Parts: sequence; structure tokens; C-alpha cells
Amino acid sequence: MVLLREKVNLYEINPKDMKLSTFAIIVTILAVGFGLAFLFIPVKLADFYGGSLVGGGILMARYFGAANLFIGLIFWSYSGVSPSAKSWPKLLMYSFVYDFLQLIITLLAVLNKDLNSMGWVTVVLFVLLATGSLYYIGQCNKARVPAT
Repeated sequence: MVLLREKVNLYEINPKDMKLSTFAIIVTILAVGFGLAFLFIPVKLADFYGGSLVGGGILMARYFGAANLFIGLIFWSYSGVSPSAKSWPKLLMYSFVYDFLQLIITLLAVLNKDLNSMGWVTVVLFVLLATGSLYYIGQCNKARVPAT
């Protein structure tokens, strides 16, 4: 561990290096990617995660895909908006609630063995997205405080 600290000072890694616009673009890419997959190949995507879809399940997956595309469009439209804008904290709070609910749903599905081990990747993804939303809520609030 001492050798690692000499090579890379772990205490100097600054999470503020990623801008809010970068986070918005990452969310956009993920939402649009999953949205398109759920719209056009829902059965194959479910198979990949160890699930199965038939009839109404395919329809619901496509609705979910359309909703993900909508989320992607919203974050894409915000990628050029200043962090000091009043609407950013609300969007990030709604995103946090969405990601947290998805995290709980996915975690329960993995623990109940409704999904295969790929479900853990999605759990980690939702943890990172929820954490990012909370972090950037704080950054937006700091950006809105007038300098004295």
C-alpha cells in the first residue's frame, strides 16, 4: 500500500474533475443505448440478463425503452446548461429517485435469481448513477451561491 501511495497519491484524486455536462452525456449514452435495446431487441436483452419475455412483457419492455429514450433526450438537452441553473437540482433529484428505485428493483431480482450475474453490473451502474446525481446536486447548489 505504501508503494501505491508513492506512485499515485490517492488523496489527490479529485472527483470534481468530471463536469456536470460530462455526467449528463454519460447518462444520455446509457439511457439511449438501453432505450434502443429495449425498443428493438427486448427478447434478446432479456435473454442476456437471464430473463424471458413473452406477449405483454415485450410490450412493457418497449414502453420502458421509450421511457429510457425520453430520459436520454432530457439529459442531452441539459448537457449545455450551466450548473447554476435552477432546474438542474430538480432534474438530478428526480434522476436520483429513479436510479434508487431501479437499484432496489434490480437488486431484488438478482437476489431472487430472476436475473443472472449480469444483473450485478446493472446494480453497480445504478449505484454509480444515483451517487453521481447526489454529488452533482451539491455541486449545483454550490454554483448557485453568490460569491461574496
